[in-house]
Amino acid sequence: MAGFWNRLAVFGAALLLPAGPPAAAGDHPRLEDGVLRIGTQALLIRGVNYSNAAVGERGGAVYAGQPCRFARDLPLIAAMGANTVRTRALIPEGDSTFVSVLETAGLYWIADFPLDPYYDPARSILSRREEILRAFGDYAARFRAMPRLIGYVFGNEVLDGYSRKFAGSPAEFLQLLGEAAEILRKVAPEDTPLLATAVRGPENLRGAPPGLSFWAWNAPGSRDFSSVLQTARSLTRLPILVSEFGIDAFDRRIGQEDEEAQATAAIALARQIEAAPGVLGGVYLSFLDEWWREGFDPSRHVPGVMPDPSFPDGYRNDAWAGIFRVEATGEAGLDSLAPRAVFRALASLWSGTTPSRPHSVNINEVLHAASGGAVTSPAALVRITGSDLSAAVTAVEWTLHAGTSCFCIGGLPARLGAVSPETATALTPVGLQPGVHKAVFYRWGAASNFLELRVQDYAPGIFPGAVLRPGTDCRVSQSNGARPGDVLEVYLTGLGSGPYDTVEAEISGLKAEILYAGTLEAYPGVNQINVRVPRLAPRGPGSLTVHASGHSSNAYPLSIADETDVPGIELAVSAGDIVLQAGGPPQSVSVAVEGRNGYCGPVLFRSPDLPEGILLRSPVAFTGHAAGLELRALAGARPTEAGSLTLFGTAPGAATGRAQLRFAVLPSRGDIRIRVVSGGYKAGPLAQFEWAGRTLFSTTGGGPGRGINVLAVDPAGGVFSRVQSFDTWGDPGAAARLRAYLNELPPGTIALFAIADEGTYQLDAAAREAIRTLFGSRLIGALGYQDSWAMIGRKGAGSPLAEGAATDKQVTIERVLTLPAP
Repeated sequence: MAGFWNRLAVFGAALLLPAGPPAAAGDHPRLEDGVLRIGTQALLIRGVNYSNAAVGERGGAVYAGQPCRFARDLPLIAAMGANTVRTRALIPEGDSTFVSVLETAGLYWIADFPLDPYYDPARSILSRREEILRAFGDYAARFRAMPRLIGYVFGNEVLDGYSRKFAGSPAEFLQLLGEAAEILRKVAPEDTPLLATAVRGPENLRGAPPGLSFWAWNAPGSRDFSSVLQTARSLTRLPILVSEFGIDAFDRRIGQEDEEAQATAAIALARQIEAAPGVLGGVYLSFLDEWWREGFDPSRHVPGVMPDPSFPDGYRNDAWAGIFRVEATGEAGLDSLAPRAVFRALASLWSGTTPSRPHSVNINEVLHAASGGAVTSPAALVRITGSDLSAAVTAVEWTLHAGTSCFCIGGLPARLGAVSPETATALTPVGLQPGVHKAVFYRWGAASNFLELRVQDYAPGIFPGAVLRPGTDCRVSQSNGARPGDVLEVYLTGLGSGPYDTVEAEISGLKAEILYAGTLEAYPGVNQINVRVPRLAPRGPGSLTVHASGHSSNAYPLSIADETDVPGIELAVSAGDIVLQAGGPPQSVSVAVEGRNGYCGPVLFRSPDLPEGILLRSPVAFTGHAAGLELRALAGARPTEAGSLTLFGTAPGAATGRAQLRFAVLPSRGDIRIRVVSGGYKAGPLAQFEWAGRTLFSTTGGGPGRGINVLAVDPAGGVFSRVQSFDTWGDPGAAARLRAYLNELPPGTIALFAIADEGTYQLDAAAREAIRTLFGSRLIGALGYQDSWAMIGRKGAGSPLAEGAATDKQVTIERVLTLPAP
C-alpha cells in the first residue's frame, strides 16, 4: 500500500492515518495535598465557563443545537491559553463531538450536574434522592473512561437561598452530596472523578462535607476578592476553585460598554487567583454573550437585574460578559463569533494566541474529492476551495478541527484531513441524511458564507489514477491497458461504510464481476472494490463506471489491450529546464514511470548522449512510481543556456521509453553579472536574484518568500547556495534565525539580500545591527515599513558592494562579480 499512499498525494485527497489512542489512564487528574496533578505535573486551572447558546436560544439544562458549535468553540478556548472548560449544562445523550474535540483541543473538563430541574420548595431534596442519584450515575457512567474529566460540580448555588429551592435543611443536600461521591466511586473505582458543589456566598465555603473534593466559588461581578479568598480559606481545609470570575462590559456610569475596563478587571482577578494559596485556579465567567432573543437594547438593561420578558426588543442573560460576542449570520444556530478585549487580555496572561486580524472566510465550492461533482454522500471525501481558510498548510489526523478552523455540513462538524489558505479536504459526517444541507467554514469563530450541498445515500466517485493492478502500484490507464480476465483494484469514495450489496461495475458497457467491496481502515473515506475485466470486453479505449443503488460514478478512462499489443515503458519529466552550476551541488529530477499495454515491473535508465562534464545518477525505478534522478555539473563543465540529453527507460521484453531532459549550466568563475530586485508591498511585492542572466529565485511574498531573502555565494569556488527566506513580517522568531544564519556564514562570503512584500515589522534592532556590522549596510537602520531594499555585500567588508532602498518603487541593483574573489 506504500504506492497507494503516494498515489493519494497525486489525487490531492490529503489522506492521513487516524488519530492515535486517547491519553493513558494514569493521566487522570487527581488531588494530592491540595494540589491538582496530572501525572507528576501540577495543573493550575485556567478555565472558561462554556455555553454554546445561539442567537434566539435560551440556555437550559441540556446543550441544544448543532454539534458544529463544539468544533467551532472549544479550539478557541484552547487557543486563548485556557486548559479547562466548565460546562454548566448536560452534554446531550449520544453526542460524541464534545468529547472528541475536548481531546484534540487538549482541554480538561469540569462537568456540572445541574439540580435546577428538581427544584421544588415544597419538597425535601431527599424525597427525590433515588431519582437524582440514578440520573447522576447514568450521566457519570457515560464518561467514566474519559481521562480529561477533572470532576463534577453537583448542583450550582444550591446552598444559596436554599429554602427557595428545597424544603428542609441544607444538611440534607450535604448528605446527598456524600451519596453522590459514593456513586462516582462505584462508577469509576480506579480513577474516580473529583466532586464539588458551587456556591455564590463565600460564607457557604464552610467545613469539609464527606465526599467533597473541593469547593467551587462563583464570584462574578467582584473586582477584588483577595481578602474574601483569605477569609474563605479560614473556613475550610478543602481547596477552592474560583469557578466564576469576571465582570460584564456594561459600565453603569456611562450607560454603555467598556471592553477595556472589563479586560483590565479580568486580568487583575486572574492574577489574584493564581497568587492565592490553596486555590486550584479560576474559571472565567462566560464564553459568549448569551442572547435569548435578537434586538437587545443596552440602554434598557440594568446589569445584574433580569430584564422583563415583555421587552419587545429582546434580551440576553449575561450582559456582555463573554470573551466572544455573538453575531447572527442569518442561519439559525450557526452564528459568527468575534473576540472581545477580554479574550486578548487573558490570552496575553495565559500565553495563548490571538487572531492577527478579523478574518473574512469564504468558500467557493464544496466538491466530491474524486469525481469533482457537486453531489456527495455520508462518510465521503470532499474538496473545499475558498480563501482565508487557514494561515498555512496544516495536515491533521482527521480531527473535527484544524487549529481554530472547522467545517460543518447540516450542523454536523466534518473531520478534516488537511487545510491550507485556499483548500481543505474533509470527510462528510456519517450521520448526514439525504437532502440539501448548508455548509459553512469557521476560522477563529468567524463564519464563511453558506453553500448548499446535496447529499444522497451513495455518491461513488473514482479517484484519478486510482485503478491499479492487484498488489502493485501499476496504474491502469488508456495507455497502460488491462487485458480480458485481469483483476483490477479500484479506489474511490462515496460508498460510505456500507452496505455494499448494491455496488456494481461495468467496463466498456459490459457488467464486470465484483470480487470485493469495502473500506480501507487506515484511509478514512476511501473505498476499495476489486473487479474482473469481462472476457468479452471490446479491445481499445474504454471506461470503468461504478454504480451503487442507482447512483453512478464518473467514467474512469482505460483501455483493453489486445494479445498482440507489445508491453512498453512511458517516461514523463515534470520539470522544465534544470539549472546547474559548474562545481555546484546536484539537482534532483523527478521522472514519472508508467507501463504501456500491461507492463508492470522494474525500469533501468541510461543516457548515451550525456554531455562532457555532466553526471547523471539514476536508481532502478518501478512502474507506478516517480524516480528521483540527480544531475550534476562538474567544476570544468562548459556554461550553456540550452543543454539537453536523452533519457531511456528499459526493461526485458518491454518497448523502451524515452524522455528529453533540458538543462542550463551557469558559470562559477570569471566575470559574472549579478542582478537583485526588491519590491515592498506599495511598490509591487517582488524579490528576485539573477545570475549571468538566469533567474535563480523569484517571489512576490504574501506567504513563502515574504520578508528578507538571502542568497550566499562562496567566494573561493563561486558556488551559490540555496536561497534562505526569513519572514520578518509575520514570524516573531525570523529575526533571530536570520542573525544566526548570517553569523554562521564564513568570513568573505558574498550575500545577496532582497525584501519581498514587507520585511521590517519583526526585524528587531539586533538583526539590523548584524546586517550593518557584518555586511556594511548603510540603509538597513532607517528601513521603514513596506520599504523596498536590496543589497550585495561581503561579510567583513566595511561597506556593501551595492545597495538600494525606496519607499514607493522597486529597487534594482546590478554588479559584475569576478570569481573566485580574493
